[in-house]
Amino acid sequence: MQLSENKIKILPDFIANQIAAGEVVQRPESVVKELIENSLDASANSIALVIRDAGKQLIHIVDNGEGMNRSDLELSIKRHATSKIRTSEDLEKIMTFGFRGEALASITSVAILEIRTRTASDDHGWQLVSEPLKEATLQPFNTVRGTQIFVRNLFYNVPARRKFLKSNLTEFRHIADTFLKIALIHFDKRFTFYDGDNMIFDVKPETQNVRIINLLGDKSRENLIPVDYQNEILKISGYTGFNENSKVSRANQYIYLNKRPIVNKALSHAIISSYEHLIEKAQPFFIINIEIDPEQVDVNVHPQKNEVKFEDDRFLYSSLHKAINESLIRTGAIPQVKFDQQTAMNPFQTIGSNSSDKENFMIVNKTTGEIISQNPYSPSSNNKYNSYQPDFARKESGQNHNFDLRSMDALFGRSDEPKSDKVTIETNDSYTSNSSIDLSFHPEYWQLHNKYIILQTQTGMMIIDQHAAHERVLYEKALIMMNKEMKQSQSLLFPLRVRFSATQMSLINELKQDLDNLGFNFNIYDDTLEFIGIPLDVKAGKEDHSLTEMLEVFESYEKFRPSTRRDNLAATFACKNAIKTGDKLTFDEMKGLITLLFKCEMPYACPHGRPTILEFKLEDFDKQFKRT
Repeated sequence: MQLSENKIKILPDFIANQIAAGEVVQRPESVVKELIENSLDASANSIALVIRDAGKQLIHIVDNGEGMNRSDLELSIKRHATSKIRTSEDLEKIMTFGFRGEALASITSVAILEIRTRTASDDHGWQLVSEPLKEATLQPFNTVRGTQIFVRNLFYNVPARRKFLKSNLTEFRHIADTFLKIALIHFDKRFTFYDGDNMIFDVKPETQNVRIINLLGDKSRENLIPVDYQNEILKISGYTGFNENSKVSRANQYIYLNKRPIVNKALSHAIISSYEHLIEKAQPFFIINIEIDPEQVDVNVHPQKNEVKFEDDRFLYSSLHKAINESLIRTGAIPQVKFDQQTAMNPFQTIGSNSSDKENFMIVNKTTGEIISQNPYSPSSNNKYNSYQPDFARKESGQNHNFDLRSMDALFGRSDEPKSDKVTIETNDSYTSNSSIDLSFHPEYWQLHNKYIILQTQTGMMIIDQHAAHERVLYEKALIMMNKEMKQSQSLLFPLRVRFSATQMSLINELKQDLDNLGFNFNIYDDTLEFIGIPLDVKAGKEDHSLTEMLEVFESYEKFRPSTRRDNLAATFACKNAIKTGDKLTFDEMKGLITLLFKCEMPYACPHGRPTILEFKLEDFDKQFKRT
């Protein structure tokens, strides 16, 4: 009797490694992250990264760490080989960055790997070369202490994986962003980054604030707010900021757990919520490191170790929120207002009132010395409001009367002489008011809270969102300029130089032609742009960071806004240069904006889909006032 063949089989190591590589090695950036973490675990204080073809052709890491001897090197490419974990208890308190023992084994299954290494106690170093489906070769090699790793032709034997990689500029940005994250938090170490023969940055050991300025630009200098908080469970340190660093996108927001970059929406919200009402519709900048007992954290929940689990999420959230609040208060970003309780409760005093002469008294503000009223409520007065006295006067006189709107006039020192009920504006229409409010608006257009434009129509009333309306106008204008290459630029009297990060420079090079059509005229010098002209729509005073803001918003649009690159750039340009909520407009500005809006192909929504116009019919008002 012939036995049937087993359906379940043990996978060969090579296939198992390729499956693991699918989780650990998703793109060239994943390789860079794993190898840099190994260098940090090896106590390196100087790490260099060289890439070619956005890491597809070559990833070269050089460190001055402890290195490996021959036997350790031979074991290092085996699956689950690690120097960081010995027992199951070690998993409960992981302090190293790499610990799974899958990185090198996964890389050897999808690339050609070469390692050169030497320890301080060895007379010479060793070289290991490994290729997929081939035995690794190991031989003596003359090298300095530390480790060099070469990863060549990534995914060359897995064409399906290589096909799904993005453009070189996109893959480069991922690598640069990861290397930047690591360099920002390990400011006591030297990091050097080369793209081919071009040096992107070289930062030496320094303080964290200097490292931030060197990597993120000089604009960060004025906006850094130090964070330093500690309780019985954790310590929170780093920097936050706003104004120039506050962007609509979430760029330049980094959270670390024991210096490990992590992604946690709850912790990000704890920081952002501290800025509520300080930054309208914008995002703060922050680089925050949380030091906590590793036994209270599980970092082994994500293949790339980006996500973590905490034992007490609520306590961590409240601690971080408190840390940011205290920093903002300490630096004066959030004002502290303290009131004298007695004065705040009752700043008014009645003078001259006694049992024998209740008609001759005056009310004085004890805080300012202002005389609020000189017996305006005398019973002998013919005023129709003569039955009213403010609460503080009523208590002393023993009277009790109902509240009346006239109390507002008393508190603010208004005369109780009768006012004219009609306020006439020099137009064909008249407007009436029973108060002293200044009706200085034009009868056809006026601004509500410097946010909305209100105008009368033949059938009712129309309300226009001034920011959304201007966004639509600039969006359609930007598309025309890019598609027809109609450049509209204003020359600067003096050229202006602005530094950009490596990821921003790669994006600028990618968008250079469209930026030029929009009116950004500049020369490129390494990591610096020299502006000689800017678009006509860029406001005065924003020349030096208008493009920076645009790039950060554009990157978020590329991720979340399903549209073409040129459309996203036009939407970004419109968003960052449109008039803002709070901008006061003249009548001519309001009229000009409305005229341009109705010349648009689609005037009823901004580029993001929000409405620009709300219209209310006169009959709707009649129904509300029960006139129908």
